[in-house]
Amino acid sequence: IFLQEILTISPRWQLAASARYDQWRDSSAASVQRSLATGALTPRFFPTRTAGAFNPRLAVLFRPRPEVTIRAAGYRAFRAPTLNELYREFRVGDALTRANENLTAERLTGGEAGADWRLGGRAQLRLTGYLTETDNPVVNFTESVTPSLITRQRRNLGRIRSAGIEAETELRLTTHWRLTSGYLFAATSVREAPQDPTLIGRHIPQVPRHQFTLQTIYSRPDAFTAALQFRAAGRQFDDDRNLFPLDRLAVFDLNLARPIGRYLEIFVAAQNLFDQRFVVARTPIETFGMPRMLRAGLRIDLKR
Repeated sequence: IFLQEILTISPRWQLAASARYDQWRDSSAASVQRSLATGALTPRFFPTRTAGAFNPRLAVLFRPRPEVTIRAAGYRAFRAPTLNELYREFRVGDALTRANENLTAERLTGGEAGADWRLGGRAQLRLTGYLTETDNPVVNFTESVTPSLITRQRRNLGRIRSAGIEAETELRLTTHWRLTSGYLFAATSVREAPQDPTLIGRHIPQVPRHQFTLQTIYSRPDAFTAALQFRAAGRQFDDDRNLFPLDRLAVFDLNLARPIGRYLEIFVAAQNLFDQRFVVARTPIETFGMPRMLRAGLRIDLKR
């Protein structure tokens, strides 16, 4: 159930309050393991799980000038563990990750503040700062490490914190040319870890501190649209102990589209245009990201 009230106090002030309640239930859960040596089956049956979460949100907008908007919000949120995290065990490379049927939902409490500027009709700037803390985050917790096998289990860790700044810009150069960019600085760390206090202060896995995007778009709806995008991400880690770093990456993507008649559009897209080689996982065996990939197709839009 979701309730929301938006109150316009004056032309400059607006208040929005909302509340949401969710309830979920996992039932009839089971897993079966088969021995490759003997063929014997080992079934496991799990009890029914029911849980709920109440999440309020309060936001305020202030417009000191028509082209400037200042905003702030405080909120709570949740994420229930997935069936994969609860019941499915898997292995990638030398890392075995065990499921955990006792996982509970993650609970986030956070706030943000920012401002939007419209600079004439050609430029827009959006700046946001945020701070969140998550209780009981689901992580891949390292239980043991041997030369031949790393054993991990899904666990509710304790508490993590994320703080950062996000900046977005859009610049309309001409009628047909547009330039957009985005930058995200995210400082994440473990604040509480009852299972292993040595994790306190370590970075959250697979969250780079710096992310940047830049996109150039040429658009003539009656002729064609072309977009060239640059994506970059800073160094990050693939594990909870920060032993397996993932290096920086920078890739280009290209998209071309042309209308055919009123309802059809043909497109061609190239991801990782220059076929950059980058690592996306280490277990500790390296897994490389997608090489150059070309796609082409036909879109149908019946709303035109």
